[in-house]
Amino acid sequence: MEPRLTGYPSGYPYRTLFVWVALLALIWLALSSPLSAGWNAVFAALVVFGTLVAVMLATRRVRARREATRHVLDAADTALGSLPAELKHNTPLVIAVGDNSGELDRLFGSALVRMTDSVIWVRNEDPARLMYLADALKRWRDGQRPDAIAYLLAVDEATGTLTLQAALRRWCSAIGEASRAVGYALPVCVALYARETGLSKEDAPWFGVSGAQGMQPEALVDLIAARLAQYTHMASPEIAQERELRAHRAARLDAIVRWASHAVVPAFANAQRGALRLAALGVTAVDGRPAADSLFGQFVTGITELPLARADGGARRASAAHPQAARAVQSDTPQPPTLTSYPLPEPLIRGIEPQPARRALPRALAHAFVCLTACFCAAAAASAWQNRALVERIVGDMARYRAIAPAQDAARVDALKAVKRDRDELERYASLGVPPRLGLGLYRGAPLQQPVNALIASYQPPPPAPVPPPTIELDSMSLFRFGSAVLNPGSNRVLIGALEMIKAHPDKRVLVAGHTDSLGTPASNLKLSEARAASVRDWLADASGIASTRFAIQGYGDTRPKAPNTTEAGRAANRRVEITLVPDCRDTFEESRNGNSRSIPQGHMACSLE
Repeated sequence: MEPRLTGYPSGYPYRTLFVWVALLALIWLALSSPLSAGWNAVFAALVVFGTLVAVMLATRRVRARREATRHVLDAADTALGSLPAELKHNTPLVIAVGDNSGELDRLFGSALVRMTDSVIWVRNEDPARLMYLADALKRWRDGQRPDAIAYLLAVDEATGTLTLQAALRRWCSAIGEASRAVGYALPVCVALYARETGLSKEDAPWFGVSGAQGMQPEALVDLIAARLAQYTHMASPEIAQERELRAHRAARLDAIVRWASHAVVPAFANAQRGALRLAALGVTAVDGRPAADSLFGQFVTGITELPLARADGGARRASAAHPQAARAVQSDTPQPPTLTSYPLPEPLIRGIEPQPARRALPRALAHAFVCLTACFCAAAAASAWQNRALVERIVGDMARYRAIAPAQDAARVDALKAVKRDRDELERYASLGVPPRLGLGLYRGAPLQQPVNALIASYQPPPPAPVPPPTIELDSMSLFRFGSAVLNPGSNRVLIGALEMIKAHPDKRVLVAGHTDSLGTPASNLKLSEARAASVRDWLADASGIASTRFAIQGYGDTRPKAPNTTEAGRAANRRVEITLVPDCRDTFEESRNGNSRSIPQGHMACSLE
């Protein structure tokens, strides 16, 4: 099964998706967020700022990729623009990579794009640009992905172990990034070229394995060795030189496969779990002089304990019958391979399964729908949370009101105000509609309206507190002479106000109380205060026509001073007559006998007067 990657191609509409996610976030903050307006504004600003930054970075990345691959796409349009669109999409496209630009020059010449009978080849010698190139080619073919990466290696030019391993790691990393850029694990074809003197193109078939599952180094060696053995047996029995030449070539190519199985293949095989997979391995011989100082030459020397030149002696003798080969052997300077001497690994590519088209738009639409679903779920969760908070708040306000005793009316009124605010809120939702933050079918406020209204209607204010009896205070100096209880002439003007108060309350009894200062003896003061109270009572009874039984008098003397008697002003304030209206104790007593809950006031002279 093809590994699934977490990256997405640049053809993927990142910027549109960023804007879509930001729009959903802003809608959620505006309609569903349980936060306060201030926090919603802060988060909305962060969302807008983050979206702008993401769009700017994505735009810069797109421009960088376009600039990095513009020359390759222009070359592809020039070379393949005349092809029908169906052929361009259905023909396998392979990116050929290698560290030595000379190898690619022998395959492509000065061109960037080359088309063989069944494969479109695109060259790339820069690992840093491979990611951009792979993605650009995918977009160039309208979502049709590159079918493989062909890593080309001339074994006679690999002379340093550290250099080779560093190059392999660099290319594995680049292929992994390219895989993440296009959205799938790119198949890798490793093509090895071995130089052999006096070789023509017709004498150089490809030996390898392509499209096999489980490309393990040990299995590859055995599979390719079997194919090399078949190649040796296919030589004509009549031509001994051909059999010897094929046997030597097979042995040399088998040695190359064995060397590559531990020097080259593990770098790609160990990365199969990541973002690339080894899909093909092949080796062929090309015209040229082998290098004794190469890593492969050292590998052969270590096995045979012979220099590579002596190990190659059989091939020299076998090719002596061919004049072209003889000329190559006699020359000490290696002949540079021509364009025709380096075949492209097209037979290996045919065994790799073509990659289907995967356009970015359907995936982007699916992701947009996932974001919409996530936003709806977040809105539903926020609505459920806020409905729960609404119910808990209203139920809590009702419970708080019920817990307050009726005697604490002020606290009950405050609690009732909160319940009334809840009632107004519920009525507003019922008349104007439920807001989105409480909606989505999760509103739970409607069942609370009836209990809230019933609780408000059940409130009864406490009975009014008893009003203190009205009292009029008269200055004794304006009514009597000093030490006298006889009313002065013209005092009726002072008593008119008291008379009007008595007539305004016909159901009340009248208590007239006299007070004096502390001058004189307490007994004389008590007697004088009572005599003055009697004089005022008599005048009021005569003037009002009210029976004297409704009046009561009380003399207090100097026992209830209003001010200190140490000064003249204080003594003048203490000399007074107070007229107070009190309930009729007889009526109150009758009501009490009839079962009325009114209490009989105590401590008034009027209540004890018959």
